[in-house]
Amino acid sequence: MPCTLSTQWGAHPAKETAATKGWSSLPDDLVVQVGDCLLADNDIYSYMDFRAVCTSWRRPTKDIAKAGRFEPSKWALLDRHDDVLTFVNVETGRFLVKNIPLLRKYLFIGATGGGMIILNKSKSPNQVRVLNPFTGLIVRFKASLPIIGWVREATVVTSPMMLFISGEAGKIMWADQDSEKFQEFGVDYRNTPLSMTPFDDKVYLSDKEGSIFSSTVAAVTAEEHSHRSGQTISMASTIRRPAGDPAWDCYLVKSGGELLLVTRPWYGVHGKPVVHRVDTERNKLELVTSIGNRALFLSDVRCLSVEASKFQAIQGGCIYFVDPVPTAGNREASLMTTFHVADQVQDDIIFDVATMAGGSKQPLTIAQVFANYSRSIYYSEPGFN
Repeated sequence: MPCTLSTQWGAHPAKETAATKGWSSLPDDLVVQVGDCLLADNDIYSYMDFRAVCTSWRRPTKDIAKAGRFEPSKWALLDRHDDVLTFVNVETGRFLVKNIPLLRKYLFIGATGGGMIILNKSKSPNQVRVLNPFTGLIVRFKASLPIIGWVREATVVTSPMMLFISGEAGKIMWADQDSEKFQEFGVDYRNTPLSMTPFDDKVYLSDKEGSIFSSTVAAVTAEEHSHRSGQTISMASTIRRPAGDPAWDCYLVKSGGELLLVTRPWYGVHGKPVVHRVDTERNKLELVTSIGNRALFLSDVRCLSVEASKFQAIQGGCIYFVDPVPTAGNREASLMTTFHVADQVQDDIIFDVATMAGGSKQPLTIAQVFANYSRSIYYSEPGFN
């Protein structure tokens, strides 16, 4: 059947107009551009719906899901109940609930900031697996993950595929698919890393003092430099905070195609939060006075940037700092401080961090859901050894 607006929405064929007849004959390059726009938002489901409309739209576009070439990068895992996962696309505002029975065969370790799922084989030697929940593709690693109590952040980079994990005690670990074991990088326990994020095919992390480290190839010859692997990668200091700066909390976050370093004075220390863009080519910080319509959710566990216009009641140009606060009865609660970058206005909101499983009688606002995500820690499941 020809692809027309009338056939898609059930209009009577006799009422078709000339304006509605040409959809199936759109030029291939235009069809590809539309598909590329959907992929740019990492929205694979809208892309598949687009390809399913008619043959003439399906022919010039690629079935990247079937080929296993789709890599999620803009999805966040908000919640998990057994094998039911809730994701959100931070650019489009699309929520997605997926039932993945395959999870029952593995130990759940965590998720990357883009939406990949990290698993362990349930039996020794507990080798790591990375699951693409949108295509079902599983990437197998030879290495077993060292014993860790919990996972703070995780990320995957390609060429070749490498998994980076930030765990407790400020330890960063990484391995490629062929690595026999995970390499480790640690800093002084008094200056543990706070944030880790992929950017331009590297991994960057910041510590409490605001120093920035990046993954780099430790090589001597040009041939060695061209061969990146878990064994040739090391973490090197990229930008060091000048001596004598005041006491700050520092957060590194990828936002709108840029790498940002947000610094905030400790409570009781005079000053306001400051945002810098990290120039990764010149290894310099550039002051930023606006973050556009982005909203940043920052904590000492993980950081998240969302397109505010896609989420009701989320304020664009605003930073949401999320900090734990002590409460009676050992309930878990957070202090959420909002800071408007352009007008330098700051407000505090205290709320219970109730899990999506029903720990609170009141439904969470979307801001609280994102705050909860930024504070949540993935604990290793029983049987991990």
